[in-house]
Amino acid sequence: MRTVDIKQLSRSWAKGIGLQEFLVTRRHSSGELIEIPVARIQGAFQGPQMTVMSGMHAGEYSGILAAQKLITSVKPEQLCGTLIVIPVISTKAFMQRNMQLNPVDQREVHFVRPGNPEGTYSDMLMDTIFEIVKDSDFLIDSHAGEMAQSLMSWIPVPMGGDDEMDRKSLELAAGFQIEYVEPRYDVPSIPEFCISLLEAGIANIWVECGKNGVPTQKDIAIHFDGYVAALQTMKMIHGDPARHDQKVLKGKRSQINSHKSGVWHPAVNEGDIVESGQHLGRLTDYFGNTIAEFTSPSRSLVLYYWSNPAINASRRPHDYDWHNGLVSLLDLEE
Repeated sequence: MRTVDIKQLSRSWAKGIGLQEFLVTRRHSSGELIEIPVARIQGAFQGPQMTVMSGMHAGEYSGILAAQKLITSVKPEQLCGTLIVIPVISTKAFMQRNMQLNPVDQREVHFVRPGNPEGTYSDMLMDTIFEIVKDSDFLIDSHAGEMAQSLMSWIPVPMGGDDEMDRKSLELAAGFQIEYVEPRYDVPSIPEFCISLLEAGIANIWVECGKNGVPTQKDIAIHFDGYVAALQTMKMIHGDPARHDQKVLKGKRSQINSHKSGVWHPAVNEGDIVESGQHLGRLTDYFGNTIAEFTSPSRSLVLYYWSNPAINASRRPHDYDWHNGLVSLLDLEE
């Protein structure tokens, strides 16, 4: 593995076929160092470039382990084009066993738009990631539920490119053994990083598979097999891609939050369909006395719920509501 500054990275790509492993670095004005492990596999034949990345949120482990397996499994002599694999986007966040928010500036990096390297640490981090992936034709971003999230597997697909790009994005999703695919047209619900990819002409999806920070063999395999199917779909490796029966999710996202701190007692499971007015759970004080009860505003699908009992309504870094979230819903009434 070579350590290279982001400015030197493109000059460091080998011209011949094979695997290269880099630790890409960049120094923020605060003095904090950005470190991103990047594997580049150059195939023996011409073809497109695909990026597979994981660890956008450092406690989402199933995709991280699947990305490692991909690096060791793809044979350059059998590959058409170039495969970039980023197993974690921040060694700092990963080694601190961090969840969701960046440990340096407490920002949610998925919603940070690249292009501002002079901004906060997260601004520079996402700008660096974009510099690494910007020449890709396709990108798969693997996610999962962290320690505090009981999450239902599904694949959000950012829509809004031209028709051909949207079609390719949906084709990437079709190879994952995941029941639900959610094409997203509502721009505010699409993370800024994904919008930047679309604007650069990069077909992309993010895959939610795994829950509670536990990387099971089944979830790792779903991520990995989906990567292989995507490579086959785009004719980068030989084989017929897997295709699974998938249902299209439609509806607006909503989130139940608590405006008080306390101990959360959920009454639902991920994947449940709840009716309007149905009990979702309650918040108590430390002694078990009920502070608030929560019900569903409409007939909805439970995408995930916060399984960690600790709810901190006063902690809202950059106004992000991760610490007082209770249940994430998809409205099914539309």
